[in-house]
Amino acid sequence: MVVADLKIGTVILPRSETPEIVSRLTEFEWFHKIDSTSETVTPEVDDILLKAQQTFQEIDEVIKGLEIPREVGMLEILFKGTVFKKQNQELDELEKMVDEIAKKAPGIIDAPAKLLKQQEEYKKEISDYTTLKETLEVVKKLNIDLTGFGLMKQFYTNLFIVQTKDIDEIKKTLDDATFNQYPLNTKEESALMIIADVANLEKILKVMRSFNANPFSIPENVEQVPTKAYATAELKIKEFEEKHKKVTKEIAKMIAKIRQDILTLHERASVAKDVLELLRKPGGTKNFAVVQGYIPKKMEKKFKETTGKWMSVVEDVSDPELSKKRPTLFDNKIFVRTFEVITQSQGIPKKGEADPTPMIALMWPIFYGLMFADVGHGLLLMGLGLVFKLKGQGNLSRWGMLIAISGAAAAIAGVGTGEAFGFHINYFDPWKGLLEEGGALHSVSWLVGVISVAELNFEQVIMILKVSLFLGIIHIVWAFILHIRKLAKDGHKTTMFTEAIPNVTLYGGIVVIMMCAIGSGYDVMNMYSKIHTEPVPWVTVFLGDWAQVWIITRIAGIIVIASIVVMMIGGLKHIKAHPEEGGSPANVFMEVLLGKSVECLAHTISYARLGIMLLVHAALLLTVNNSYASLGGMESPGALALLIGGNIGIMMIEGLIVYIQSLRLHLYEFFTKWYDGGAQPFKQVVPEMFYNQFKWNKK
Repeated sequence: MVVADLKIGTVILPRSETPEIVSRLTEFEWFHKIDSTSETVTPEVDDILLKAQQTFQEIDEVIKGLEIPREVGMLEILFKGTVFKKQNQELDELEKMVDEIAKKAPGIIDAPAKLLKQQEEYKKEISDYTTLKETLEVVKKLNIDLTGFGLMKQFYTNLFIVQTKDIDEIKKTLDDATFNQYPLNTKEESALMIIADVANLEKILKVMRSFNANPFSIPENVEQVPTKAYATAELKIKEFEEKHKKVTKEIAKMIAKIRQDILTLHERASVAKDVLELLRKPGGTKNFAVVQGYIPKKMEKKFKETTGKWMSVVEDVSDPELSKKRPTLFDNKIFVRTFEVITQSQGIPKKGEADPTPMIALMWPIFYGLMFADVGHGLLLMGLGLVFKLKGQGNLSRWGMLIAISGAAAAIAGVGTGEAFGFHINYFDPWKGLLEEGGALHSVSWLVGVISVAELNFEQVIMILKVSLFLGIIHIVWAFILHIRKLAKDGHKTTMFTEAIPNVTLYGGIVVIMMCAIGSGYDVMNMYSKIHTEPVPWVTVFLGDWAQVWIITRIAGIIVIASIVVMMIGGLKHIKAHPEEGGSPANVFMEVLLGKSVECLAHTISYARLGIMLLVHAALLLTVNNSYASLGGMESPGALALLIGGNIGIMMIEGLIVYIQSLRLHLYEFFTKWYDGGAQPFKQVVPEMFYNQFKWNKK
């Protein structure tokens, strides 16, 4: 179990000192607050929170306006090498940090806020003059005299600029009017001429105002003669486009200048706001506050030291309701921690449920390395992963480490296949001398090519498929064992003895029969006969020479039949005890005979993809390298382009496919057999930060 043991930490203090406990818990960090039903507010905290919220909102609006991404993206890291180091923020009270942020913010955000306002104004002017110009074009084409528009004796006629999407609704609302629609170049707006009876004037104006549309008229600051107004509009559009272009360039320069500073300040404001919102309503009475939350058991001493000024108590989680709501905090070692992202995709383990992360940490590198086995490709992938690990932020950094480990595993497995970029390792001069007799690495040269598939012959294919199935059997049996452990822990002993354990023996029997089939030379119909005295792959190694095909086949057959019988009996007992589920004996027989048996076979065969992907990888590289040789090798630029492009293409496509296949084997073949997940993750007071690192001054 690699999930941290939690306790409940409680602090009781005068409510007026709540801002200080907020600071101390922020310093402690590893505190998952238990929600309180109390609605008693703390004015001292609310005042600080209001300032933090206002400052955050101001900074956030500028960042959104500048369209600055909150995290450095993958492509920016690769092609620009952008890296932002964390800034140390020394503090002793959260209130002081909020004051400092509020004081520092104007110096960073005022200038870009002013530029954004100018940009928006120029954009609006361009839009207004463009609409004027396009409307005047319509007037010109129709040869309309604008002075004749408006109220007449019997009719009302006028031209409106409306949103194109609103026209159908306008026509339905004013069904007794006549409409002529003229599309403008913007497409989002249209000119709409309305001709109606004078009696409907008030209704028309009221409806059009509801759509934010007024009768068209040439603005007062523009010549009222249409031809002159048109020329003025063209000049104004050019003028404001130039201004817009200029201010956009200034904004781009401003972003490059203040990006790290504004993101750092934004993150500080966000953390302060979130922490204050989390802790603003502690439980307790009008005069005394009670702050309660989960803490890791191993940090009990630090919690008491941090909150020692007040009455501080740490106790076991004994309340059933609190135990039910207990969050889960992973406590894995650094290497294993990398694979928590995969576990989290299936949900956080519940209380008492085994954490699958260590198993993933063991099997993922093996699966990925075997399918992508190549020293050259593996080292390149590892290098790419390390770039993301060292320069990336948040999830990108974590996934970068996973990519690096996968690449390292592929490079190690590549030694086993003896391949680097599809060439045998001996092809490269430095290694050739080292691996030959008398070379520094000659003693381990037997490892190079031990699982080679370079020739793609029948023996190599069968050998790699055997290795794949063996790994699959280990993976599946481990899942079955975890399922049995879970049932035993939950007290479901009947299900454990009549379903889970027989399922394991059924699976084992079917796997052994498969091995017997291989040992008999695929003489499936006669492998139980005494003529088949061949050893059984893997089985004979463990049991000794007596374990021949015909003997093991008969024993495995008995085990399979006995397992099926026990599972059927268990199924019949279950439907008898739970008639509300609507089960029937026929359903039980079908599920056990077909469902369980076929499932065991299908799940094992699914792991053949490990070997198949390796064979595909080798075949693709063989094709590229043969083409490279046929085009002239190193002396041909075309051959070099093919070699480099082919390797990049294989790495990208094959690397992604292998990742998907590795993920599938864990999510569908492993997790589904025993794992539930769905627990609440432990949320520490201070979230993960990308641009800041708090350093608390000792008091």
